[in-house]
Amino acid sequence: SVEFQVGRTGAVTPVAKIDPVAIGGVTVSSISIHNQDFILEKDLMMGDTVLVERAGDVIPQIVHSLPTLRTGQEQPIHFPTVCPVCQSELYKPEEEAVWRCINVECPAQVVERIIHFVSKDAMDIRSFGEQQVRKFYELGLLRDIAGVYQLNLEAIGRLEGFGTKSIANLQQAIEQSKKQPLYRLIYALGIR
Repeated sequence: SVEFQVGRTGAVTPVAKIDPVAIGGVTVSSISIHNQDFILEKDLMMGDTVLVERAGDVIPQIVHSLPTLRTGQEQPIHFPTVCPVCQSELYKPEEEAVWRCINVECPAQVVERIIHFVSKDAMDIRSFGEQQVRKFYELGLLRDIAGVYQLNLEAIGRLEGFGTKSIANLQQAIEQSKKQPLYRLIYALGIR
């Protein structure tokens, strides 16, 4: 099957969900199939049998479908015309292969932008990972990047798994991020 994921820049990426298969000591069950052109080029259909390899022994990729094994039950993969998260109409610039959700308030984009902002290569806010960003967003404690610096630490301290020590560590990490050099801030903002 195929799921469509929305990234921080609004890019909608199809991800193939395959029966788990062991390749080079790793079990693979999800593979990015990049964009609509890639799906057409590889002649991929829902329910296909595919040849999978790990490019450079790292990244799993679909080499091609095996049309000779088709049973007639396979279905074409239809790329969505609206964002799978916020239902806004998708847009594809002529010079790009990627369909994008251009709603800057799309929840998927907002969360992905915050995850990028706090990441190690950006503002490096330790103890503030993807899981915490998603949880705080879902609970309404974090709505945007600026909200990272306005977190209600008292409310977070009442959540399960957030004791005095973890709140102190989070507060210290947020304060430390304010001392990052300008180039890290520019990268953290993720401007296309």
